[in-house]
Amino acid sequence: MRLAMRYKQRMKPARQLIIRRRAATLLAACLSIFALGPADAAKLQVIDSTEAPWPSIGRVNVAGYRTTSMCTGTLIAPNIVLTAAHCLYNKRTLKPFAVDDLLFIAGVRRDEYAARLEAACFRTAEGFAPSTDVKLADIRNDVGIIILKEASSLAPVPPLSLQQAARLTKDTRFRSVGYRRSRRYLPTVVPACRVLGNAEESWVTDCSAESGASGGPLLVETPDGPRVAGVMSARIDKERSAIVPFFNWQALLENPSCGQTQSLSGAAANRPASTGN
Repeated sequence: MRLAMRYKQRMKPARQLIIRRRAATLLAACLSIFALGPADAAKLQVIDSTEAPWPSIGRVNVAGYRTTSMCTGTLIAPNIVLTAAHCLYNKRTLKPFAVDDLLFIAGVRRDEYAARLEAACFRTAEGFAPSTDVKLADIRNDVGIIILKEASSLAPVPPLSLQQAARLTKDTRFRSVGYRRSRRYLPTVVPACRVLGNAEESWVTDCSAESGASGGPLLVETPDGPRVAGVMSARIDKERSAIVPFFNWQALLENPSCGQTQSLSGAAANRPASTGN
């Protein structure tokens, strides 16, 4: 998704980012905010591997009547796929995709894949509303989870915990992973992204983005292995992107089930006409 806004070149300094979610204070590490300059050169890497965590990162595909769409998602639990909320909606009609048309193809690697997983339902963050005119203030809610019909045997890539986040600094480097439209059948990685600053409860990074990479994980290495620190939401320009950080989707993970919620849409009656993320 391309962010329809003009990002300010300078942001106000901040010593610490604290976000309150449902009466809980979530510490998001002490990320210094500084003037945005040229991004560090980071060559895009194409991953051709069956080693962890790559089998658990895959494509969120929509294939229905006159419908095609592709984003990236991450298996964060045996039955939960994390992605961007806008990937679950038709960008032209702004209606939710039919759940029966929604698939998570894990570990796509040329003509092979690790698993083909069907969706039972999906949920999006509270406050998310699909739009054709996306602004930076909208990004903080652009995250969704797909609840699978059956649990996968693949090893999940868990979200970053608050304890692990305490180790983050302004010098922390992240890996941005996605199935870009220019490389549909192999995941690509920007190997050394930085968080340049915080704006409207979202992270602005120097991870380059491209169509298809929406919903992809921002990975950070921890003593316990790679963890998902954020979700790719939108491209700001050639060198920068907007990320939904982990502390914005804690509430979404509190009750990851197919209960009654407006975000569980996807009835066959709402089949969209056509789209492409």
